[in-house]
Formats: sequence, C-alpha cells, structure tokens
Amino acid sequence: MTDVYLASSEDAYKGACEALDALNFSVTGKRVFIKPNLTGGLESRYGLTIDTGIVRAVLERLHECPLITIGESCGDTARAFKELGYEDLAREFDNIVLEDIREAEIVWKDIPKPYHTKEMPFHASLFEHDYVINIAKMKTHSLAGVTLCMKNIFGCVPTRKQKLMYHPFIRKAILDMNQIVKSDFCIVDGIWGNEFDEIQSTPKHSGAIIAGENILAVDMIAAEVMGINLSAIDTYQRAFELWGDPDINMLGANFDEVKRFYRQGALFSTRIRYIKETAASLVYRALNRH
Repeated sequence: MTDVYLASSEDAYKGACEALDALNFSVTGKRVFIKPNLTGGLESRYGLTIDTGIVRAVLERLHECPLITIGESCGDTARAFKELGYEDLAREFDNIVLEDIREAEIVWKDIPKPYHTKEMPFHASLFEHDYVINIAKMKTHSLAGVTLCMKNIFGCVPTRKQKLMYHPFIRKAILDMNQIVKSDFCIVDGIWGNEFDEIQSTPKHSGAIIAGENILAVDMIAAEVMGINLSAIDTYQRAFELWGDPDINMLGANFDEVKRFYRQGALFSTRIRYIKETAASLVYRALNRH
C-alpha cells in the first residue's frame, strides 16, 4: 500500500509543507534532480506553471545534498528561471544548479519495453543524480488526456526537434520515457490548474496539493480531483499493466473539499497545429535517429 496525501490549501507553499511533513519527506546526502513544470513561464495563477513555493518547500527538506539540479525545457527556460524566482532560490540554497534541458548534453537510452520507439534521447546530467522529484501542474491535454506527473517527464527530452518526434504519439511515448526516468517522489500543484486547451491559459481553481512516492497513485488522486477517470485513458491502462494498479492509502483532505470538473478539449487552432506536427514528425523520424 502506498500513501498519497491530499492537502486542501489556498497557499501552495503551506499546502506543500503540510503534505511533505505528513509523509515524513526528507532527503539526506543524495544528488537530487527536481523536474518542475514551467510551461510558458507564467505565474502559477494562470494555471500552466507550478508555484515556486512548492520547490521552496522541497528544498527546505533536502539536507547535505552535494548536488541539487532544477531542470526544465520550456519556450524560454532562462527567462522562466529568472522571472519565477528560481535564480533567487539558487542564491539562497546551497549546491543548486539551474539547467536548461534544451542545451544539455544528450544521451540515448534503450527502452526496456517499447510502446512507441526502441530508444529515446534524454539529457545526460539527469543520470548523474540519485533521486528524482517530479513536480507537475494539474492540467488537461488534448492528446495525452491529462498533464500530471507521467506527462511531466516529457520535458526530459532535450531539443524541440526531438520532442517533435514523440509529441504527436505522446500517449505511448510517455510510457517509454517513464521506464527510463523513475520518479522517486511526486507532487501535483492543483491550487490553480488549467482546463480545456493546453496552449491557452484557462485557469481552474481546485486548491489542492497532492504528494506521494508512487507516480501512478499521485496521478490517480490528482485526476480524481479533476473529475477524470484515468482508467479511460489508454496510457494509464497500459501503465497499470506495466507497473501495477497501486493500492492507495489516502491521507489528508476529503475529495469534496477540492473536487472540480475539468473540461477537456482543444481549440481549432491547436488541432490544426497537431495535424501539421504529426506530418513533420513522420518526416523527421524518417530522416533522423529515433
């Protein structure tokens, strides 16, 4: 049985502290990689990007860690790090490196049980760490169904062109990615989530923070808050077959305190974009290693 804590809060930092302390979260002496979701680089209230306070809460519970890397790949990672306060965190806490994954050295990894491809590129520095903390935003996604912790690992693929190879086929591709990148601890920021279209900010208030060690369990509770059944999404059907359906010990708030119903869908412009992206992906895959 795996513990998952659901905090009902209007403050991401306080909600994260509550969840982390309830789960006795503490990491000592390890090289830690933190993967936040910083899509768009906007403030968390717009529903696309995690609240920096959650990362602060995590950092306060890391002790004598020789290396702590915060890594992300978004449209302008450097700007996001600066404007969202990550440069300030790096100055405040010891041994922190901010990494733009798009500019990192690349390593190719064989996929143990391929669903979409036999090998994939990742940023090499990730594998120099002992412990991965996955901090996702609560969002819907027109291709993946939801953007939670499993989808957040998509950001570990370095370049835009490499992402292009996999994004149109993301429901299978993230199964391949999560076989290589194992999340040791997961958090979902659902204070403000995002519904309907992943390209457009359509904020949805839930007032929820979800945390736990099991990525599927955390995603299941987050999806329940969203009013979405993960068992209806083929990615998670396959994930349950691959890793097992977790037996969850639910802690913290009741669902009725935070549960909302997130609309799913996509703008017409997003659908057209993905049609073009699929065609480009097939061409790119035919001409490049994949």
